[in-house]
Amino acid sequence: MRNFCICILLQVYLIFFIFSACTSAYINELEVLLKLKSAMTGPNGSGLEGWKDSSSPTAHCFFSEVSCDEDSRVVSLKLTSTPLYGFLPPEIGLLDRLVNLTISDDNLTGRLPMEMANLTSLKVLNISNNLFTDNFPGEITLEMAKLEVLDTYNNNFSGPLPMELASLKNLKHLCLGGNFFSGPIPESYLEIQSLEFLGLNGNELTGKVPATLARLKNLKEIYLGYYNSFEGGIPTELGSLSLLQVLDLASCNLQGEIPTTLSQLKNLDTLFLQVNRLTGHIPPELSGLVSLRQLDLSINELIGEIPESFSMLTSISLIHLFKNHLHGPIPWFIGDLPNLEVLQLWENNFTFELPGNLGRNGKLKELDVATNQLTGPISQDLCKGGKLSVLVLMENFFTGPIPEQLGDCKSLTKIRIRKNLLNGTIPAGILNLPLVHMIEVNDNNFSGELPSEISADALEILTLYNNSITGKIPPAIGNLKNLQTLSLEMNRFSGELPREIFDLPMLSRINISANNLSGEIPSSISLSTSLSSSDFSRNNLSGEIPKEIAKLRILSFLNLSHNRLTGHIPYEMCGLTSLFTLDLSYNNFAGKVPSCVQFLILHDSSFAGNPNLCSPSQVSCPPLLSPVQESGQARGKFFSPVLIVAIAAFVTALLLVPPRC
Repeated sequence: MRNFCICILLQVYLIFFIFSACTSAYINELEVLLKLKSAMTGPNGSGLEGWKDSSSPTAHCFFSEVSCDEDSRVVSLKLTSTPLYGFLPPEIGLLDRLVNLTISDDNLTGRLPMEMANLTSLKVLNISNNLFTDNFPGEITLEMAKLEVLDTYNNNFSGPLPMELASLKNLKHLCLGGNFFSGPIPESYLEIQSLEFLGLNGNELTGKVPATLARLKNLKEIYLGYYNSFEGGIPTELGSLSLLQVLDLASCNLQGEIPTTLSQLKNLDTLFLQVNRLTGHIPPELSGLVSLRQLDLSINELIGEIPESFSMLTSISLIHLFKNHLHGPIPWFIGDLPNLEVLQLWENNFTFELPGNLGRNGKLKELDVATNQLTGPISQDLCKGGKLSVLVLMENFFTGPIPEQLGDCKSLTKIRIRKNLLNGTIPAGILNLPLVHMIEVNDNNFSGELPSEISADALEILTLYNNSITGKIPPAIGNLKNLQTLSLEMNRFSGELPREIFDLPMLSRINISANNLSGEIPSSISLSTSLSSSDFSRNNLSGEIPKEIAKLRILSFLNLSHNRLTGHIPYEMCGLTSLFTLDLSYNNFAGKVPSCVQFLILHDSSFAGNPNLCSPSQVSCPPLLSPVQESGQARGKFFSPVLIVAIAAFVTALLLVPPRC
């Protein structure tokens, strides 16, 4: 009986001991999290408000972004986009059951603590988008045998790439991009045979792109570009990576020709080789990339034509070939590509017409063929699917009118067709599109009048200059409440300047020069308080400068030259303290220019062609004659010196004649 009691007592003690030990562990992890909070939020920081001390042994498991296992041990800590401004303390190493440690986009600084080496259960380590510094301590990963994801993207790590990562045999996702790592890519990385994602982009890496990367047969995505500067070209061996879906080698100083072996990548979805020094022709063999959706070969030194074989790229949605030396026509098959959404070919030497079927697939969103030598009309079906957002055709030799269909394209946000040979009238619908924020149709041969109804609410930039547009400036321009730039110069506008233009609260620049406008400058110009540049020159404007112009406190450029303006220059303009450029020449201003700093620093040419105006440089200025003086002076013209002498002689003779008795 005694032995039985002793046995029962020992079991009770054992249970109590285990319970006490577990309770102690709970309390320890609670304390660890509170220490993390104190270090990561900083002395004046915020965030993690729900992390509070408690007597409950499992309270920490209910903290936000914390997950526990059945033993109430922390296994997951996910702090994403939390306003943290401190550092990661050494106590993080005490959470040794962590499987997922994600602390991303949190502004943490400092070095990573070496105590993280205790986190041997980790499968995910994500510290991306912070401000961690110094070398990445590769030693902390040596015992992380289970690690599958390591993401340090967009921090301030420097030094060589950590060699220790080669021992992580289960690593699938390795992202070290967006840092300041330097030196070559370690050959030892080819030992990470499990690797599916390799991101080393946005560093300062040098050397060559290792051909041995081709041994990583599980790779699906490779990102090596942006700020790295490699020697040589693209390894032909990369064509053997049969599972590869993304190959991004953009902006990393690559030279030579594009290897034809890349055509073997049947699963490739994205090929980005832009901003390099690649030469030669575009390989026709790339048409074998049957899964390709995005192709960017822009800003290189490629020559030749677009291969006809590209008609086989039926999955492609984006083609960027701009800023090369390509020539020839834009092939007709481009318009037949069923999934094409984005076509950018600007700054090449393409000739002939746009394919007439372009846009008929109903999916076209962006078209930019600027600065080529294209001719012929604008295709009518560009917005057939109602999705066209960006239309850039500027600096070519397009002829004919703007298709009326574009006036019904409600999805358009940007229209840039300046510097062509286009003619006809501007379709009324163009100035009533609900989403368009930029319309540039200047330097063409457009004629006719602008529509009387204008309601493009989102429009910010409207440039119509150097055309032959006639009629009055429509008052409806006052409906463009977001308009910032209005350029109507070098047209044939007539009539008065509508006061509604100055109801535009965002208007910053207005140029209506070189037209046939008449009437006065409306006093409502004072409402355009955002106006910084104004050019009304070379018109037939009359009347005086409204004193209200002095309310334009940020006005820095004002040109009223070559008009028929009269009166004094308002002294109130001395309040325009931001004014640096002023041209009032060739008008009919009179009196003396106000003696204030803005005018004293101007050259006399700013006031030339005003015969009754005294510039600030003149020492003396004769007073203006009153109307009575002017009339007397005019009458004086009839009394010549000879006539005066004759009258004086006649009077003298009369005095000398003796009187008759």
